[in-house]
Amino acid sequence: MTVDQFLPRQIARPADRTSARRAPGPGLPEPGERRRLREQWGLTTRQVAVAFGVTPATVRSWECGRTAPRGVRREAYRRFLAGLAQHTAATGTTPQEPQAAGGRPAAPAAAEAAPPPAAPRTVPRKTVPPAPPPVRVVGPVDPVPPGRARRLRVLGAAACAGSLAALWVVLTCPPPL
Repeated sequence: MTVDQFLPRQIARPADRTSARRAPGPGLPEPGERRRLREQWGLTTRQVAVAFGVTPATVRSWECGRTAPRGVRREAYRRFLAGLAQHTAATGTTPQEPQAAGGRPAAPAAAEAAPPPAAPRTVPRKTVPPAPPPVRVVGPVDPVPPGRARRLRVLGAAACAGSLAALWVVLTCPPPL
């Protein structure tokens, strides 16, 4: 008998979960194809990362299949890759090979005049308000912090009270016989 016979069918084993995590999601091309499309268009991982609001390391992990984007980013990344693939398939060229009218490859002079491909749409990031300006201190600065000054005053008062108590004992007690 094996352990699998006793597990309910709804519970996935750990090996099943990791293989599901590495598998490309619905609509996403294979990891190698993701990288090929990005490189074919001359985009860096940093450019794609900025466009999607992630780090370049995250884009690299998407492209090698360790992870996949989730939620809204997944759909945006899928549309981005589909657009790159669709443009390449429709025109049969890459940004490095622009076409002239009529579907023939353009002359080298037309390649220099062609506008660069549009940058991917950026996902807005949360902005952090600027830090307030530093506080300027006018006049001399006391080198002793307020907490320490309070402790010194209390210690001085205790020492004074102790010496007064000792003086009172000396003055009011009769001398020993």
